Amino acid sequence: MKKTRSALLALVTVPVLAVLVGCSASAPAAGGTGSGEPAAGATKVAIVLGGVATDGGFNQYAADAVHALEKKDNLDVQIRESVANPSDAEPIFRQFASEGYDLVIGWGLGFSDAVFKVAKELPDTHFVATGGPDILEKATKNVETWTYATDQVGYLTGWFAGKTQLSPVAVVDGELAPFNEISYRYLTVGLKDANPAAVELKPVFTGSWEDAQLAAQATKAQADLGAKLIVTAGEGFTPGVISAAKTAGIATIGASNASSADAKSVNVGLVKLDFTPTLQEIVTAVKDGKFGNHSYTSTIGNKGLVLGDVNTVAAAPNVPADLAAQVSELAAKLASGEFVLPTPGN
Repeated sequence: MKKTRSALLALVTVPVLAVLVGCSASAPAAGGTGSGEPAAGATKVAIVLGGVATDGGFNQYAADAVHALEKKDNLDVQIRESVANPSDAEPIFRQFASEGYDLVIGWGLGFSDAVFKVAKELPDTHFVATGGPDILEKATKNVETWTYATDQVGYLTGWFAGKTQLSPVAVVDGELAPFNEISYRYLTVGLKDANPAAVELKPVFTGSWEDAQLAAQATKAQADLGAKLIVTAGEGFTPGVISAAKTAGIATIGASNASSADAKSVNVGLVKLDFTPTLQEIVTAVKDGKFGNHSYTSTIGNKGLVLGDVNTVAAAPNVPADLAAQVSELAAKLASGEFVLPTPGN
């Protein structure tokens, strides 16, 4: 899913965010983590990640959710990190099933086919497959499915950007791709709702998810055009964005505090996934014998999409003190149907 190119690509589509992918390589017998001895009768939960559990982004969101419920719900947890390919994942899923795990989660878009294949072979094990919106229609008796509302991710990011009152707003990201294009379009909607006067510059996609130097060059170019806020993402290139933004004296949004040592001084925050509420439902269904034929979507309204790593940043002095309360109000209106996201313009 992630590709590297050697030149900056400027696109006229709109900005940013979360990705259902993971990187790195792993052999089936390596990379597992657990924490402590569970109590007797624990529910055994295994999760396979495409990246590392401490990446400050998509993979950590899943790991954090598992650990949040580990003691509370008496889970026996195993996390397998850095599994690069679906072909690598298949034997890992089978291994966990053979070891008697009650729930096996394939955390990443590329794992879904492998999850369904193994689940069909092993109908007595409960699985979770993650993916894009199309996966919601694929749940079976022993596979539940999950995705997140990419339109709401984009909207909330843009809304947050608008609340900073910074303008112009610019994007520096790795690559425009089908799985995040919806977020990019809705970012403009959220930005205009929160700050109708905000100006957007042409976004820059470097073509690389990892090249920090390219990202730094793109950030400097956006700053030279007058950008006061850079919308970015939590990827390998992010330290380059942070470094260049700090040098230029401007703010960023979309990076985690773990991105670099300077992130807290530059980045105002990000939209992050909280998989905990959904995982709680899934684990309860396993325990109650009600698992199967069900799908989940993390949204702002169900608190599956939240603001995280919110920082006081010198370059963004006007972030509202009651921002958390405003987000809660927005979530309540979305959940009740009082507010419906506007449709992006063409």
